[in-house]
Amino acid sequence: MRITIGPAEQDDAGMAVVDLYGWLRGDMEFRREVRALSLQSRGEAGTMGATDVIELVLEHGIAALNLAVAYATWRTARPSAPAVTITFPGGTLTVQDGNEETVRRIVEALRTAEATGTAEGTVEGQ
Repeated sequence: MRITIGPAEQDDAGMAVVDLYGWLRGDMEFRREVRALSLQSRGEAGTMGATDVIELVLEHGIAALNLAVAYATWRTARPSAPAVTITFPGGTLTVQDGNEETVRRIVEALRTAEATGTAEGTVEGQ
């Protein structure tokens, strides 16, 4: 399943996304479940419209739980970080915190996307 994680607000500098990317790259348990993980710049580089986003491809359903737990752990370490938006086949989810309800919402959204058969796609890079 192809997933993109980006800043929730357009005017966000995107530093939270870059930090989350570093966190995900360092989480070896999470990385075992990911087929591809990359940081991409969207928009024109050097302009106000450019933002960094995380692109990843999850192997299977259990990876959704690992992503949610990795996000929640990162969020606990950075409680003041701005919200991020997780985009997946069939929808988006904006999350601000790392509580148990947020973890459940992430897992439910990703598993629903996988179950409906819209969870296909690949991302180049690692």
